[in-house]
Amino acid sequence: MHGGNVWQDEEPSRWLDYSSNVRPEGPPSWVLDALKKGFVNCKYYPQLDMSAATNALSRYLGVDVSFVLPTAGGASAILLASYVPAGNAVVFTPAFSEYAEQSLLRGKQIHYAPLLRGRESLPLCESAAKYLKKDACYWLCNPSNPLGSAFTHDEILSLLSVIEDLNGYLIVDEAFIDFCPEHSARDLIAEHERLVITGSLTKSLGIPGVRLGYLCSQLAGTLSANQLPWELNCFAREVALALPEHLTELKKDADINAGRRERFVSALRDLGVFVYPSNANFITLDLGADAAQIEKLLYTKSILVRRCDDFAGIDDGKHLRIAVKDDESNNLFTAALKEALRCVESL
Repeated sequence: MHGGNVWQDEEPSRWLDYSSNVRPEGPPSWVLDALKKGFVNCKYYPQLDMSAATNALSRYLGVDVSFVLPTAGGASAILLASYVPAGNAVVFTPAFSEYAEQSLLRGKQIHYAPLLRGRESLPLCESAAKYLKKDACYWLCNPSNPLGSAFTHDEILSLLSVIEDLNGYLIVDEAFIDFCPEHSARDLIAEHERLVITGSLTKSLGIPGVRLGYLCSQLAGTLSANQLPWELNCFAREVALALPEHLTELKKDADINAGRRERFVSALRDLGVFVYPSNANFITLDLGADAAQIEKLLYTKSILVRRCDDFAGIDDGKHLRIAVKDDESNNLFTAALKEALRCVESL
């Protein structure tokens, strides 16, 4: 199950979409300028070796260019990462379903390591302890999707050290890392050949339709053999080229999101809803009520949400994952949720 189903009636603008975690204002002006440049070159095949975009992403990420591989969004990076030479896959849950799905397609046996005990988060290495296996790959989302909580640099390094001793690979999906860049493990790539990082710019830049992502690893050259030619379209290329000049804007956006998230969480907790700690541009709620009923009631107000029924560990039918948007939208959502909770209580 994915969010963002705003095309169900061919009128995407009528929906207040809290199911998809994308920059609420849409693309910033500098991204729109880059997309306009893409139109000029759309009559040509894209650059086959993606060297210009690779160099720009290298500067943006602070990672040696030989370890960087541009991809058509984060999903493509996850697909490529699933080709690491491992016999088993361990997925830290709750987690994005693509990790297990792509691993299964590569013939890997899947094991699940829970990150939660009830509502309590477990230490990362403690979560892994019972599931350590030789020659396995381990999938971790940082910050977590769907919870939003981020793991510290030291936590990831400790886990990576254990996995390296077992000849395994750690794959860290940093799809939402622009909202808490201090938690990125990218600086570990040069010294750790068994670390793979995947990422996406579509959320932080508000361009899910453009498809711009990346993979960082010493295995980048090897994994690129599984990539289709001309994967990076002319629009994604231009956005990538502009990225290094706009790091300040990305940091400002992250700060704005943090303030909005804090105010939103406070308002939701005032409704008696349990909200898991988050460092991302989304939050997960334990409603203590039927999430399907709440979803239907919000739908009547043209509000879309993401139920968590397919996320192991929070699949009890009472959880929702919702985006953090601008304050006005968040206030509308809070009021609608308050009304929906009252309706469910009265049933």
